[in-house]
Amino acid sequence: MAEAKSRRRKVTRKVRQERPREEPGAGAPRGAQPPVNGGTDWSELADRAAKKVREFADKAKPAAERMAVDVTEGLDEAFAKVSQQARDLMAKGQHTRVRIKFRGKQIAELPIAGVAAAEVATFWWFGPLRVVLAHVVGKAILDVEFVSNADHHVAQGRKLLGDGELEKAVSEFDKALSMDRRHAGALLGKAIALKLKGDKTAARQFFESAEDADPRGDVGREARRHLDNL
Repeated sequence: MAEAKSRRRKVTRKVRQERPREEPGAGAPRGAQPPVNGGTDWSELADRAAKKVREFADKAKPAAERMAVDVTEGLDEAFAKVSQQARDLMAKGQHTRVRIKFRGKQIAELPIAGVAAAEVATFWWFGPLRVVLAHVVGKAILDVEFVSNADHHVAQGRKLLGDGELEKAVSEFDKALSMDRRHAGALLGKAIALKLKGDKTAARQFFESAEDADPRGDVGREARRHLDNL
């Protein structure tokens, strides 16, 4: 009897070893999509596409008017330069705020009207600013940004672009361009949205305009990259 049981175990073991392997995808729920591209499923492809759209949107960041001001040669001269630029931009009706940064950190945000009229800004410029710079050794450069009214709409357009809401994104970029027809960020954003919609002819026109508006900046370089690959 012991010998018979031993043989039975050997036969059973052999049958298990020779059982055929299941085909890939066997046992999957009926109606499930098979893996594609060597194992990449549809959800991964969708995630990649969404990530690419977000990357495009990041390239359409609002482009503020900027200037660098050396204050080590005298606060009066530096303030005069900023005030004059504020008056010039205010006359165009395209900017509302002035942001001042030192070594990458924002230290003030003032209404452009106050800077242009040398009212609110004068107290700040010769008061708190002097304290900030009191212990600075060597060259002191302030980064001054003049924030455009159109920036809000460009920021909204970027968000919608990242969400794949192309029509709504175009609408926001158009609002920005109605305020500032040469806003590089708005031009680039609209070009990207048009490209994603498949309208390459119109996209080319706006990429060219974006490059023309910011030929040496990041927006212009990104527009040229798109043009080269369009």
